[in-house]
Amino acid sequence: MSGFEKRILAGSLASALLAASCVLAEAADLNLVCTGNSYGKDGPFPTVETVSLTIPASKPVMVALPGETKPAQARTIANNDIQLKFSVAGLTGEYFHFTGDLFLIRPDGKLTRLVCKPS
Repeated sequence: MSGFEKRILAGSLASALLAASCVLAEAADLNLVCTGNSYGKDGPFPTVETVSLTIPASKPVMVALPGETKPAQARTIANNDIQLKFSVAGLTGEYFHFTGDLFLIRPDGKLTRLVCKPS
């Protein structure tokens, strides 16, 4: 086997290992704790809100909203590499995978902006 063939083989093996590690990373559940404020027409509300968000490798997404004792199962509207959009308890949620931002949009016009971190 020539040096060129060895480099090609080594590059192929490295690519295969990287792909396998990405698949394994995607298979794990993502448990997040998100904190932030709600906003209305008058500005942010004075109290900080905390939401728990679980994005499993397989459906369904679970959301524990403030004041709730148990997580609620969310209905997934869209899920791609950039954004997860879901509906739960009469509101719409949008989680952005790259930035960790979670927005909860209520029908009455209130918006909750949260930043999520792994728990």
